[in-house]
Amino acid sequence: MASVEAYTISVPETHIDRLAQKLSLSTFPDELQGAEWTYGAPLADIERLTAYWKEGFDWRKQEVKLNQMPNFRTSIHIDGFESIDLHFIHQKSQVEGAIPLLFCHGWPGSFLEVSKLLPLLSSGDNHSPAFHIVAPSIPNYGFSSAINKKGFGLAQYAETCNQLMQKLGYTKYGIGNSILLAISYLGLK
Repeated sequence: MASVEAYTISVPETHIDRLAQKLSLSTFPDELQGAEWTYGAPLADIERLTAYWKEGFDWRKQEVKLNQMPNFRTSIHIDGFESIDLHFIHQKSQVEGAIPLLFCHGWPGSFLEVSKLLPLLSSGDNHSPAFHIVAPSIPNYGFSSAINKKGFGLAQYAETCNQLMQKLGYTKYGIGNSILLAISYLGLK
């Protein structure tokens, strides 16, 4: 997958069925009286969340929402590691002179952190600039592939993001969120 390709999020039904089965087989421990949050989440909260995920959560409805965003995938190669199939959102602005902006999530986040900001950041107005937004699912998260070798650290995550921006034709770009320091580090090397 050398080129940039449109991507549709589609979790296999077998995965959803397996999750429902695991939730149905869940057993819960006893709880210390009055412990509340002292030793973790209260049992009532865990039971409520389990019931919601088992009976109330509609993954297919969420997929429809996720697929309304401009999802893409491409392959990125980092020296010393296998190629990464990288998922990302790429919302291009219609405003001339829009600034490319790399928006990276951290742990335990995801590309969804930028979803509500897409229309605001890409449109701009008389008082604020417009941006072309690129929000990857960094390797090991979301719909990007996993790294199966030790040693993939901040510098490699930063290089992955930089290569993505270069592949999209952005030689200069702004950076938002938590990988900022790692990418800045690469620029100082």
